[in-house]
Amino acid sequence: MSTLKVVAIYGIGVVFCKLIGLLIQPYVTDQLGLEEYGKLDVLLVLTTFLSLLISLGIIDGLYRFYHDASNPTRLLGQALWQVMLCGAIITSLLVFFNHDIQTLLPGPPPLFSFNCFIFTIYFNSLNAIPLAKLRIENNAKHFVSILLITALLQAALALLLVTTWKVDGMALAGLIAQVVCSVLLYKQWPIPHFSMNPALLKYGAILTISGLLGFISLGAERWAIAHYLGVEAVSPYAIAMQWGVAASLLIEPFALWWFPKRFSFINTEHRKQYLANITILACQLCILISALVLLFGPVFLRFWLNAEFYYSSVLIPFIALWLMLKGCCTFLNVGCYYHEHGQGILLINSLSTLLSLLVFIYILPLFDILALIYCGIAIQALRLFIFYFYSQYHLPLRYPLSDLFVSFSLIILICFCQQYQLTYFLILLTPLLCLQIYWPWRHLCNYRHVLQVIYDKG
Repeated sequence: MSTLKVVAIYGIGVVFCKLIGLLIQPYVTDQLGLEEYGKLDVLLVLTTFLSLLISLGIIDGLYRFYHDASNPTRLLGQALWQVMLCGAIITSLLVFFNHDIQTLLPGPPPLFSFNCFIFTIYFNSLNAIPLAKLRIENNAKHFVSILLITALLQAALALLLVTTWKVDGMALAGLIAQVVCSVLLYKQWPIPHFSMNPALLKYGAILTISGLLGFISLGAERWAIAHYLGVEAVSPYAIAMQWGVAASLLIEPFALWWFPKRFSFINTEHRKQYLANITILACQLCILISALVLLFGPVFLRFWLNAEFYYSSVLIPFIALWLMLKGCCTFLNVGCYYHEHGQGILLINSLSTLLSLLVFIYILPLFDILALIYCGIAIQALRLFIFYFYSQYHLPLRYPLSDLFVSFSLIILICFCQQYQLTYFLILLTPLLCLQIYWPWRHLCNYRHVLQVIYDKG
């Protein structure tokens, strides 16, 4: 199967799965309201936090070591055993202290919902192992089919249960969907290998700590908003962030195909150049997606949601820039992940976490959510610079930076025009950005040939 077909399959699956949740969003927000939706979002943030702890960075570790492993089947079994063991310990502790932890959360959310989310996280972390196996094997059709069935089932159950059970119904729908997903993956489950892989464990532990620090920078701010501004203030921000993340998922099909392969293209200078070219293209695609959100996002949210959530349309342009920079960081950090210890990632994320905590403590209580987002954009820009230079130190690549610089300049102009309602310039600059990205890759780099060569040799 060709590269473009694989990316297209991933694209259809990932985008459709996300759209299912967003399509039921008006109904869910009407049923829950600002306060209840804020409680649901508090639990969703908890899901992100606990998933990092339970998964232990195993998935990234699999992508890093699978191609070099002498016995890949054994590596998969070790990965599954590590997730099973760690997840069982953490889940047991959470269930035992569930009431105490639940009361500490902003809101607080209902206890039944809290318990459902705990088990949902455990099943989701376990399911990630066979799903990663499908990605590594390039079995895109099977991977996407499982995701679609799970998403459709969860959406149907959510519509059925939210009217009566509110947040509890949403939580129960997620748990049932993950259990069904585990059953659908029965042929893909590796046999657990009851031993630890030191390299996988060390690599994953560093990434887990780094991920937790990254979570504080982008994720835990919702808890800070709920604490300082109230649970109701979280809802418009959460809605805008969800749509921003949904738009950024347009790059996810490319990432799903590219991330498991990129470490296999560092053996020769010729292949390294392919790696550099594709990395810059990915960053430019992140910028293009941000431009589309700036152009259509505010108008769409004012149409899509009721007046109670109007503030979401004000926040989404800045959230798009925030997520754009975050996306560029994930592509430009290939050299940081090249070394097994991963300590550079930990140090960079520690710095951004410290800056984020200072914003939570000193900026957010005095100002509003927009000030938080402005600071988040500045921190992500700093991370991008540091990741780039650190990555170049460990794995020097000849990036076509001039193209990336022009794209960044255009997105800044587009943002300026959007804020000051310069519609004609906005309509002109967005196609110009598309042309600026497309032209050099079509006529100078022959991007189709590059993608096909990487796919064939990978």
